[in-house]
Amino acid sequence: MTQWQNKFNHTTPHHLPWLNGEIWKLMKERDYALKTALKSKLEHDRRRFTMLRNKVMKEIRQAKANFFINIIGEAKGNSKLIWENLKKLTGKDHSKTAKRLEIMVNNNLTQDAVEIAIAFNSYFIDSVKVLTQNPSTGLLGSVLVNDAQPVFIIREVSESKVNKVISSLKNSKSKDVFGLDSTFLKNYKESLIGPITKVTNTSIGLGVFPRVWKSAIITAIFKSGDPADVSNYRPISILPVVSKVVEKCVAEQLISHLNNSPFTLHSMQFGFRAKHSTETANCFLLENVKSKMDKGGVVGAVFLDLRKAFDTVNHEILITKLSKFNFSPDALRWMKSYLEGRTQCVRVSNELSPTLSYDVGVPQGSILGPLLFSLYINDLPSVCTGSEVQMYADDTVIYMHAKSKQQAAQELTTVMVQVTKWLSDSCLHLNVKKTVCMFFTKRATDATEPDVYVSGEKLQVVSDFKYLGIILDSNLSFKKHVKKVIQITKFNLANFRFIRNCLTTEVARLYFKSMILPHLTYCLTSWTQACYTTLKPIQSVYKQALKVLDRKPNSHHHCYILRKHELLSWENLVQYTDACLVFKILNGLAPPPLSTFVKQKIQTYGSRSTRSAMRGDCIVPLRKSTFSKSAFSVRASHVWNTLPSDTHNCTTYHTFTKCMKTWLKVNQICEHNP
Repeated sequence: MTQWQNKFNHTTPHHLPWLNGEIWKLMKERDYALKTALKSKLEHDRRRFTMLRNKVMKEIRQAKANFFINIIGEAKGNSKLIWENLKKLTGKDHSKTAKRLEIMVNNNLTQDAVEIAIAFNSYFIDSVKVLTQNPSTGLLGSVLVNDAQPVFIIREVSESKVNKVISSLKNSKSKDVFGLDSTFLKNYKESLIGPITKVTNTSIGLGVFPRVWKSAIITAIFKSGDPADVSNYRPISILPVVSKVVEKCVAEQLISHLNNSPFTLHSMQFGFRAKHSTETANCFLLENVKSKMDKGGVVGAVFLDLRKAFDTVNHEILITKLSKFNFSPDALRWMKSYLEGRTQCVRVSNELSPTLSYDVGVPQGSILGPLLFSLYINDLPSVCTGSEVQMYADDTVIYMHAKSKQQAAQELTTVMVQVTKWLSDSCLHLNVKKTVCMFFTKRATDATEPDVYVSGEKLQVVSDFKYLGIILDSNLSFKKHVKKVIQITKFNLANFRFIRNCLTTEVARLYFKSMILPHLTYCLTSWTQACYTTLKPIQSVYKQALKVLDRKPNSHHHCYILRKHELLSWENLVQYTDACLVFKILNGLAPPPLSTFVKQKIQTYGSRSTRSAMRGDCIVPLRKSTFSKSAFSVRASHVWNTLPSDTHNCTTYHTFTKCMKTWLKVNQICEHNP
């Protein structure tokens, strides 16, 4: 067989999603033409085969390009949806080919979906009952309303409000107990707005949450360890989609009450709040730690891990705590109805377990749940005297400054006595094995570390810990975090190379912005405090991504690509991110605690004002050590002070980002020396 015969005598995989009926028809004609040409050996037949071969290749390339354009375009920047499709194409998706779920039930392995579903449901319910079988009454109290202060009253909603809430729901095809999903709700909202509004207002008026909206379907997701052990799975809850509309209406009213009354969330609660994020939480923690370390000594920290925190919330204690936020009796009655009488079943391979009820916890997967939990633990900082507390929902870190590690360990042990008592009174349970201690220091870690004890048990002292997506190490070098970012980015970059030739420039830019940049820019204000040597590999990966985006070889200089696609260099990307956060802090768009570290110079009236104060420059914090000078407040203030006055004076965040990008691109210096 000749070379050209061997090259095209192959079978195309049937699983490729871009192959359609027309292409299959052309491929059959091509194969028939090949057989004819081999049999007749005529030049005419060979040319016909060549023509059909080229046409098939052209159609396949076009269909493949359209396929990737569609899946990336329809995802609209949602990296999860893009990745799900890429896994199928790169052979990483084993959902259909993997063996059936096999779980140990009554000391026997079984693949029966119903038995497995029952086992999961029993475990999820019983594991919480074990923790809550002896409820505390230490925090129960009387329910009083202070009429002199704003009272939280749940008010009826309009159809326009319900319409707005439905439109804001995230698209999802996860079916609830009624077989409905948010996509269905959005598609038919014109017909459903009226009935949903009526049921919502009836619920608010009667102070009763509909019983049919309290049923959840649980999906068991494998964590790690032995896949046959039910304890190695965590539950993901799918609540009735219509109930989320009511929840969001109530949640918005509650947030408005908290923002416009003295009864508000603690300033150190960064979770599930407007203008707060994991970025601002990490930024504040690092600022506080570095400012303390600049004075000498060490900072000792304990990172709490709570067992099933959301699931073990005691309803009576929660209602008592809600009353302290000046909830009206009707609002408390509705909240109590919302919490009690809930049921759940587990779905495995489309089989459902029998329904079981539970009487503790806030509903996971809900809209109100995280907000209610934040109110539940709002008073935790009040018992941590002599130390500082920072919370992001149930992710809590308690830390303090001391002259030595030994002193920090002793003081943390003392504080944890009060914390343990508060947790016990609140029916929350500390997982001592996963609660860890870390000592932040500018020097190398000692061979032996002092011990911190909780209820007589010794906490593990670690040299690094992942907090809100950032790997913190005891020296704040961020080497492990940078290594992890590079690993994830290179994996996505390999997939980018695999499909780049099939993408238009517009779709390739969308992939770049949704699958590459998010990993490189997550909490950028925090981990770019690392030294230049640590960050240099990140710059290299960023340049590689630019070259893949523009389909250029490694020898091509990235500055040309930056100009062509109007993108920022890595250095300018860091400066842009820093300046954006400074703008938010100065204009009340970030958590108030950050304004402690980032301040503008004050313009004085009646006496001479400095030119920098009139320009809106920031005060650069004075730090003694080079280590502390790498803090965000120092670095970002320098960046802010280099900006022109008209950029400082932007009135909206959108206008500022636009001006900032323009200014950086105009002043972007090419590193290439021709």
